[in-house]
Amino acid sequence: MRKIGLLPFTILYWLITSTRNVLFDIGVLRTLSIPGKSISVGNLSLGGSGKTPMIIYLTHLLSQEKSVQILSRGYGRKTKGFRHVSEVDTPSTVGDEPFDYYQKFKPEVDIFVCEKRKAAIPRMKSQNGSAVILLDDAFQHRYVKPGFQLLLTPFHEQFLDDHHLPSGNLRESKRGASRADAILLTKCPMLTEEQRLHCLKRYEEYQKPVFFSQIEYLEFQSKGKQNAQMKAVFLVSGISSTTSLNAYLCEKYEVQEQKFADHHAFNKQDIQEIHRKFDTFANKEMAIVTTEKDWVKLQSLLSESDLQAYPWYVLPITVKIQEEQAFNSMILNYVRNN
Repeated sequence: MRKIGLLPFTILYWLITSTRNVLFDIGVLRTLSIPGKSISVGNLSLGGSGKTPMIIYLTHLLSQEKSVQILSRGYGRKTKGFRHVSEVDTPSTVGDEPFDYYQKFKPEVDIFVCEKRKAAIPRMKSQNGSAVILLDDAFQHRYVKPGFQLLLTPFHEQFLDDHHLPSGNLRESKRGASRADAILLTKCPMLTEEQRLHCLKRYEEYQKPVFFSQIEYLEFQSKGKQNAQMKAVFLVSGISSTTSLNAYLCEKYEVQEQKFADHHAFNKQDIQEIHRKFDTFANKEMAIVTTEKDWVKLQSLLSESDLQAYPWYVLPITVKIQEEQAFNSMILNYVRNN
């Protein structure tokens, strides 16, 4: 019933986004074709599709033989305009994801933020004209045209099954997927060959290479008081979806959760509330667990006494692509091709 009530707004949104795309297609709205090599990682829907782990995966892959620059909008930051991330920055000045990239890859990889990517590209090129540019969440940002576009869609929330905003989560028509050079289904469970072939058949109309990836959870990293007998987890997160993370943790631990909004700007009051709630469980076998993306914001708020008193842990993740050799070859062949 609610979706029926939203139908007029859904039609209006579809008209606006479709008209915008037509204007780009016929050249009324001008697009900057990014010189050199560039790869966009994005999606058609709102919500987490695994873009951040994919940017990290591509950076590891490409930086072995190429210079790499990463460009992000810097969502949630308190600054404006073009910014080259440096040691003076924090998550509040550049956003949590760019700051996470910076901490992982400094000084080898240059990280930039700018809400207007078209303005950022020439300034980035002036600093390193031969670098491969990775664009984080730029599939809808058609004012720039990357050389290669990778479209992500979560296995359990595929854009094929979604609807336009506000009835669903699609930011534009499913036809937009035709702009992609490859489609990557993320957060996949273990698939049988029959399930995999069925999925591939669904995407045949797009005539694009289709790949499957999984999230792999690595060993906990202790950041505070250690808990050698961990049997329960108090999950603290400010990411768009914790479905996969919860499922993984629930296989091994009793899980309690305190969930904040995506890109939440943590403060001292949040830390006090987290510790207060943790204390109510009175469970000596419980640890506080958070994500790498959240930790970049939380760490500066935790005092030395906090870390001595509370068992804070970070759970790192990585991406495992089922057809890894074929996927890597596709990306490397693109950047090596002159």
